[in-house]
Amino acid sequence: MKKVLVLGAGLVARPLVRYLLDRGYEVTCASRTVAKAEALIDGHPNGKAHPLDLGNEAKLAEFIAETDLAISLVPPPLHPVVARHCLDAGKNMVTTSYVSPEMEALDGEAREKGLVILNEIGVDPGIDHMSAMRIIDDVKGRGGEIVAFKSYCGGLPAPQHNDNPFGYKFSWAPRGVLVASRNGAQYLENGRKVEVAPERLFRDMHVLQVPGFGDFEAYPNRDSISYQDVYGLEGIPTLFRGTLRNMGWCDCIYSYRTQGLLDLDEFEVKGRTYAEVMREHLGLANGDDLRLAFARKAGIPPDSLPCWNLNWLGMFSDKKVQGEKTTMLDAMGDLMFEKLAFDEGELDLIVLFHDFQATFPDGHKEHVTSKLIDFGVEGGDSSMSRTVSLPAAIGAHMILEGKITETGVLRPVLPGIYNPVLDELATMDIECKEHTETY
Repeated sequence: MKKVLVLGAGLVARPLVRYLLDRGYEVTCASRTVAKAEALIDGHPNGKAHPLDLGNEAKLAEFIAETDLAISLVPPPLHPVVARHCLDAGKNMVTTSYVSPEMEALDGEAREKGLVILNEIGVDPGIDHMSAMRIIDDVKGRGGEIVAFKSYCGGLPAPQHNDNPFGYKFSWAPRGVLVASRNGAQYLENGRKVEVAPERLFRDMHVLQVPGFGDFEAYPNRDSISYQDVYGLEGIPTLFRGTLRNMGWCDCIYSYRTQGLLDLDEFEVKGRTYAEVMREHLGLANGDDLRLAFARKAGIPPDSLPCWNLNWLGMFSDKKVQGEKTTMLDAMGDLMFEKLAFDEGELDLIVLFHDFQATFPDGHKEHVTSKLIDFGVEGGDSSMSRTVSLPAAIGAHMILEGKITETGVLRPVLPGIYNPVLDELATMDIECKEHTETY
């Protein structure tokens, strides 16, 4: 019986753990909170749960030495640490996160040792890559050229459960969402390189209509230009990767960024209320109305959505801030985690949309779209957990069966990886629907 080590027991891990257990693997789930790992194993005879603090690298090395493959679902900065131990122990590895420079630097050693470190095999990144490459390779195989590619993805509440003024609920850690909101971005538009400063990220927004489903705000997702090489689209004039949110999100997060509510500087909060913290942060006297003062400092109407949403969230309230020290980002994130969480029985939604323009030697052109609309399962797993962790589980299964022969630090952009993964996901009703217009 082959052994798999799953590091992390967060919101997306359950479908992956069950998939591997159901296929006869011995699965060890290690997490800082052992109760979460035990819940994932749920008494399965092939499962084990153990506490593990990743700061204890000696213990981490012991766990990795005893497994055949490690799956890292811990925060992204820790993936290179896990990878280092996997390389030292001669073990393969899977993550759902973006390839960092630190991870990329391990490619040569992984190739030399004949090991697979498969990254970016979740939903975004992951299913987006795989569904895009299936279309790109098809166009190239027919002699065509992709001249424009725009890709969008978002995790949202299902419409029937979209019941808060932010139009958003967290299906993964709020801190990760807010920290990502501090990123800049760059992309290509009609041959022009567009660079978006972090403070302007949510002002570089446009409305995307997903055919047959509705309108969403779309803003750029990190570095789209680097995906020219990943997708084999060198020289393409237009290349854009974006994130989707419901209407109103971008204006709120932009205003909060301008007023320092996404700052990561730590300060003392023991015994203090949110109102007290906000007064000090904004430099206000005790008599000032916080909502009106925030609007004035942000240069926005006091009855605008960003102001009322902060009020609804509790940032102007007498609620005590958690802990002894925190940051403005974490203080706001704590409230968001309380008020923007999914209640039991509520469903989430993944929207993935690709838009391609292709030209062909005979002069004809094609407009190709690909759409994935996936809802959480009633009484079961969320869409986010399924679409993130099932591709990773399938990838791990393929590695353990020797079906991935390429070695090194990989993304799922090769036909030998993306075709089997997409085909198996389709059997689970996770499937992209394509539409082509020829002119």
